[in-house]
Amino acid sequence: MNSNHLVTQSNNLIEARHKHPLNAREQKIVLTFVSMIQPDDEDFQKYEMYIRDFHEMLGLEGREHYTQIKEIVKNLMSKVIEIPYPNGDYLIASWASSVKYKSGEGKIEFAFSPDLRPYLLQLKKAFTSYRLSNILSLRSVYSIRLYELMKKWQHLGKWECPIDMLKEKLGISKDKYKQYGHFKNRVINPSVKELNEKTDVNISIKEIREGRKVAKIEFTIRHCKEKEIKVSLPNDPSKDKPKRPGFDKILFDKLNERTDGYELSLAGFKRTERIAKKIYTKEEYIEQLERLIEFINVENRLGGIDKPVGLMIHIMEEKEKLSEEGYNSKIENTSSEVVPDWFKDRNKPKEKVEKTKEQLEQEEQERQELDAILAKYREKDPETVE
Repeated sequence: MNSNHLVTQSNNLIEARHKHPLNAREQKIVLTFVSMIQPDDEDFQKYEMYIRDFHEMLGLEGREHYTQIKEIVKNLMSKVIEIPYPNGDYLIASWASSVKYKSGEGKIEFAFSPDLRPYLLQLKKAFTSYRLSNILSLRSVYSIRLYELMKKWQHLGKWECPIDMLKEKLGISKDKYKQYGHFKNRVINPSVKELNEKTDVNISIKEIREGRKVAKIEFTIRHCKEKEIKVSLPNDPSKDKPKRPGFDKILFDKLNERTDGYELSLAGFKRTERIAKKIYTKEEYIEQLERLIEFINVENRLGGIDKPVGLMIHIMEEKEKLSEEGYNSKIENTSSEVVPDWFKDRNKPKEKVEKTKEQLEQEEQERQELDAILAKYREKDPETVE
């Protein structure tokens, strides 16, 4: 991914007609992948991004965000653009040749249409660049398109465009907003207001009339460097990256939805996630934590577990030791895991039986061992063991 998150496109692509326009979410997805193209790339790569990062970027909410992402990328495949040639011809092309939903890895893999190579690769002249972060906070599809047009003409400070042509460039059909007043109040004014508030440009407009009719709009464009958006994308290693929560909230909620008869505390999650990330690969650690939850659930249903979160931490610390010694540390089969006696439910009602002195002494020793273990966890993090 481009460390500066620059979106760079040829001016012909900026000026393209959007007959079947992308909506705001689709635009953000496409432009995010455009920002991953490197200046020295000779051909397109297959670009990937984690779905949880899309979830954060697009503001998707609730448990169904994975389904939402699938629908968004499916619709994206049907969208085309018309790119003008100097002789008056047009190229009709799709943005993507394929979009792969990698459910097992939690990723989306995006492949650009080969027809777009001249407009996104090895650009030496007649191109426009801007920081991706400037458009991520924009809510309107028209604001994003207008921003791109403003950045193209920013170097001149002014741009004049006929109303009908401007509608085409914004992806508005001819039968929509036929009255200029509607177009101005519902598209132009809100978009200009949003760009002035949220991006690195400041825009003012002037209406140019032919008789009583407004025929053109003249945009005055000023770059405001002091308003340059500094927000970075998730997983950006740059030093300007804003601090994110110290845990993966999406994964935390997902695991808590799977727990049966207990709740995974935030402190307990942080501890187990930290170890899992240390000993497993990026592709493995989520699956391993899910298997761990499954194991705790089964054991809890079978006989009751005293301190299920403490047991999770205990198992992960044992896996960490195995990893450090070079042994297999994965939870391959939950039935092969063993629950130490001191984590079993001591409060579960049992038949009253007479015990020998030796048995009583053994139980007391086990209780002391358990208390010592729990004391160790509480000393590290008082909220961990519940």
